[in-house]
Amino acid sequence: MNITQVREHLHRLIDEVDDLYVLNGLYRTLVADKRQRESYEKEQLEKAKKQSGGRRSG
Repeated sequence: MNITQVREHLHRLIDEVDDLYVLNGLYRTLVADKRQRESYEKEQLEKAKKQSGGRRSG
């Protein structure tokens, strides 16, 4: 392998590592968004249950 081939290979490896970091960041963002959405939906469901329960007893 000459120096040019080594540089090209190194740049390809760096690009792959960059891609992995980007994908991991996207994954973490999506997981956090999903958790936040599930929490919000659960909270809204509980509020709806409380409101409908209050109407029945009142």
